[in-house]
Amino acid sequence: MPTFNDSKDVRPAPARRGRIRWARMPGWHSHGCDRPSGPSLAGYAHIAASYSGRTATVPSATLMSPAYPSIRHRRLQAALLVVTLLTAMDQTIVATALPAIVRDVGGRTAMGWVFASYTLAMTISMPVYGRLGDLRGRRSVFLVCLAGFVISSVACGLATTMLHLVGLRAIQGLAGGGVLVLSQAVVADAVPARHRGQFMAPVGLVFATASVVAPLVGGVLTDTVGWRWVFWVNLPLGVTALAMAFKSIPRTESAGASGKVDVPGAIVYAVAVTALVSLTGTVGHGLPWGKQAGAALLVMTVLATGVFVRRMLRHADPLIPVGVMKDRTITVSTWLGLTIGVAVFALVGYLPTIVQTVLDVPATASGALLLALIVGMMASIFGTSALISRTGKYRRLPVLGCAVSAGAMVALSRLDASWSLVHTAAWVGVLGIGTGCYMQLVTTMAQDAAPSEHVGSATSTVSLGRELGVTIGAAAIGSALATQSDEGGLFLALAGVLALGAVVSLLLPHREFAGDHPGAPGDSAA
Repeated sequence: MPTFNDSKDVRPAPARRGRIRWARMPGWHSHGCDRPSGPSLAGYAHIAASYSGRTATVPSATLMSPAYPSIRHRRLQAALLVVTLLTAMDQTIVATALPAIVRDVGGRTAMGWVFASYTLAMTISMPVYGRLGDLRGRRSVFLVCLAGFVISSVACGLATTMLHLVGLRAIQGLAGGGVLVLSQAVVADAVPARHRGQFMAPVGLVFATASVVAPLVGGVLTDTVGWRWVFWVNLPLGVTALAMAFKSIPRTESAGASGKVDVPGAIVYAVAVTALVSLTGTVGHGLPWGKQAGAALLVMTVLATGVFVRRMLRHADPLIPVGVMKDRTITVSTWLGLTIGVAVFALVGYLPTIVQTVLDVPATASGALLLALIVGMMASIFGTSALISRTGKYRRLPVLGCAVSAGAMVALSRLDASWSLVHTAAWVGVLGIGTGCYMQLVTTMAQDAAPSEHVGSATSTVSLGRELGVTIGAAAIGSALATQSDEGGLFLALAGVLALGAVVSLLLPHREFAGDHPGAPGDSAA
C-alpha cells in the first residue's frame, strides 16, 4: 500500500494554546494547508468502518497518497529525472566509444553485439519485471533493478575482451528493462492519471536531450579519460538515483495480484523475441546467408509465438495476464506503441543519412534535424498534458497525432534536392508535434484502464510493443533503403502505418482520466 512519511493514521491532536493542531487521517486532503478541507470518499469509508467495527476496502493509493501536487511528488519527479538521465545516456553513449573499445580489447566482428545484446536483453526482461512488480511490489523490484544496472555498468568498464563486454551488456540490459518499465509503473502508484502527463513531461525532455547529447559526452570521455569511463560515469549518477528513489518512491505491497511468474512461459517468450530480433537483423542487413537463416528464424518465431500465446491463454498465471490483453484500451495503446516504434523511432536512425544524401548537406546539418523533431515532440507533450490535466479528456489526441504525423510523412515523401534544410526541418518538426500528442499518453491510457494488480503488466506490454516496433521498423527501413533508391516510397509507406494508427485509435472507448487519486479508474464520457 503506498505510504508517505507525512501520512499517518492518527486522530486529530488535542488543542494547545487555543489552536487546533490537525493531524492527517487516511483519505483527508490538506490542499497544501495545515487544516484539512475534509475527508474524501475513502476517508468517509474509513470513518464509517471504524464506528461499525468493520474494515473498509478502498484502493490503497486513494487512502494514503497526498493531494497532488505535493513535496513528495516533486521529490519523486526529481528522482525519476536522474534515473532517466542515467538510462537514456547509456543507450547511445557507447556509440562514439566503440572504435576505442575495439582498439583496446579487439573483437571488431562482434562489436555490433555491444548494442544488440543490451537491447535484446532489455526487451526480453520487460514483461517479466512488469509481472514481478505486480506480484512483489513495484518499489522493491525497481530498486533492485536500479542497483543491478549500476553494478553491471561498473563491471562493463572492467571488461578485458569483447565477449566479456557483450555478456556484461546483456546483464545490464536485463536490469535496464526493469528500470525502464517500473520507473513508469511507480508513477501510477503516486500520481493521478489526469496529471501524469504533466508529471512525466520534464522526464521526457530529459530523455530526449540525454539521448542526443550522450554520443558527444561519450566522445569527450573517451578522448580524455578513456572509454571505460563511458560506463563508470553511471556510478555517481546511479548512486544519486538510488538514494533519491529510495526516499521518494512510495512503499507498496502487491496490489492484490496473486500467483507467480510463469518461468516456462518467460523462456518461450525469450525464444520468440530472440528469433524475431535475429530475423529482422538478418533481413535488414542483407547477409549473404540471409535466405536460409531467415527461413529458419521465421519458422522458429512463428512456432515460439504460437506456443507462448497458447500458454498465455491456458496457464493459470501467464506472463502477460489475459485480462490485460482483452482490454480494448490496453490493446489500442499497445498498437499505438508499435506504430510509434515502426514509423517514428525506427526512422530516427536513418533520417540524417536520407537528408544528407538527398540535399547534399554536411553530417552536422543533417543531424540537427533531430533537434527539430525533439522540439516538436516536447512542445506537443507539454501542451497536450496541460490540456488533459484540466479536462481529463484524451480520446481524440491519438487520432489527431497520428493524422498530423501521417500528413508530415506525405509531405516528406516529396523531399528532393530543391528543398532547403529549413523547409525539411519544418516538416520534421510537424512530425514531432504529431508524435508528441500520444507518445507518453499511450502508457497512461493503459495504466488507467488496467486494474491496480496489473498496472506493471500493462505498462510492460505497451513498452514491449514500442521496442518491437523499433526493431521491426529499423530492419524494414534498412532493407528498403538497401534495395531501392526511392525515399519517397518509404515515407509514403510510413504514412500508411500512421494512418492505420489513426483508424485504430477510433476504437478507444469514451473515457476520461480521473483527477483525484492515483489508481482511481477513469470515468466514462457521455
